[in-house]
Amino acid sequence: MSAKIPFQVGITGGIGSGKSVVARIFGLLGVPVYESDIEAKKLYLVPAIRDKVIKLMGSKAYNSDGKPDTAFIAAQIYDDTVLRKGLNDILHPAVGAHYKDWLQQQSHPYILKVAALLFEAGIAAQLDTTILIVSRQSLKESRIAERDSFRPKEQILQIMQSQWPDQKKIPLADYLFYNEEEHSLIEQVMTFHDRMMNNLSQ
Repeated sequence: MSAKIPFQVGITGGIGSGKSVVARIFGLLGVPVYESDIEAKKLYLVPAIRDKVIKLMGSKAYNSDGKPDTAFIAAQIYDDTVLRKGLNDILHPAVGAHYKDWLQQQSHPYILKVAALLFEAGIAAQLDTTILIVSRQSLKESRIAERDSFRPKEQILQIMQSQWPDQKKIPLADYLFYNEEEHSLIEQVMTFHDRMMNNLSQ
């Protein structure tokens, strides 16, 4: 008899919305968290994927130490929608397969899957419920500028434009978390966590 699959909660938000911060809070509560972007970066090192990426983008996609040059890759794909799709076609199936294996190993009542393109890539349909992190544009821009100092402002705006705006994602999300000064992220996470644990224990 196979183990019961945990309830799957997807979490998303535009770049700079605070997905990783929310994920860390859930992690402190003992909730298993799968961060798709982090796992995708690890998969760049798999030889078969590495070969495909180099074939698509050239040898400059990797540094001399064998690790992906994320700044170079980001600059290339956000200037070229065809190249971006090509890279997604390589990484998304690999991340999906890795996630399925990871999910089978979890025993907590629910898990959190963090994905920037949860709705854009159709991932939400594979999950049980979704959370969207909402934040003002000015706050997102300042967070990105502080976190990703290597990115020029033009590239930051390109990334934002490549993702659906909050207004399009809000009607699709089951829950909204507001990452703004007047709202407590910890309280929002705790409220959701208590609701999940109560509902899943019945």
